[in-house]
Amino acid sequence: MRKNATIIDSNARLVFSGHETFPMRYGWLKKSMEAAENHEKDGIRNFFASEKAIVELGVGKNMVTSMKYWALYSGIFDVNDTKDLVITEFGKWLIGQNGVDPWMENLSTLWFIHWNLVYGKSNGDYLFTYYWFFNHYNFATFDKDILSKNLCAFIKERIDESKIPASLTLGRDIDCFIGMYSPKIKKNKADEDSIESPLVELDLISPKTRRDVFQVNRGIKPSLSIYTFLFGLLKFWADYSPNAKTMSFESICYQPMSPGRVFLLNEDAVAGYMQDIAKATNGLFEYSETAGLKEIILTKNIDFEDKAYEYFKRNYK
Repeated sequence: MRKNATIIDSNARLVFSGHETFPMRYGWLKKSMEAAENHEKDGIRNFFASEKAIVELGVGKNMVTSMKYWALYSGIFDVNDTKDLVITEFGKWLIGQNGVDPWMENLSTLWFIHWNLVYGKSNGDYLFTYYWFFNHYNFATFDKDILSKNLCAFIKERIDESKIPASLTLGRDIDCFIGMYSPKIKKNKADEDSIESPLVELDLISPKTRRDVFQVNRGIKPSLSIYTFLFGLLKFWADYSPNAKTMSFESICYQPMSPGRVFLLNEDAVAGYMQDIAKATNGLFEYSETAGLKEIILTKNIDFEDKAYEYFKRNYK
């Protein structure tokens, strides 16, 4: 099991670059997967570093780098002990040649990608703008300057001032972050490039009418199924309190890396999932409200990781 993802310390690697300023685009993960499957024997990292990748993927060198980056941090690729890129088992199941959703038509696939971008890698790498925004930013609106100032203050106070990135690097990362989740608005209408990133469909961030100000869309998420919520809950439980048999409603709503935080759910939204959780899990989880204390009760010992993916796969049946 990975080190507790709900706590970021000075040993973590805070990642702010590598995307080459390009938000993930439609088709990129599918193309990256196809290329990786075709070149798995020769080394996936070698392929992405070669001129061959430019020809096969049909994009420039910087975009090749960006495609590899998003495939890695979205949970489609991973890094093995010899530092080569490998296709994850779940990535292959999801969007591989015989995958259940190669073109990412099921919105649960996008929620899975979003979770991984926020969650970080098992080696302690974090896309820190993503982790920090969804777990620690508490306001309803923002602009680029507000994000930059607040993020740097958080690193200085909670982690290590030496890990604050250069202003140019952070500015580009925030631009890319906004492009991942918010459509661009031009003359009060979405332009033809406004939905470059498929994660825009999750409607987590949206532009306001005032220039360069954005709205954080916390609340009910109709496209987030009970099974995707359970995936997030189990991943969070495994990190936050793996030996506990109960989890408070407040923790599920507000703790870093909780479903409430990562999926931008409010209390009403979380309460809605609580009402369905016993039925969806055949009694594995029960929701209790006793003497004003709201909590989830885990009724059996489980492998949190295996169970998380078991529930997530139900989105495709």
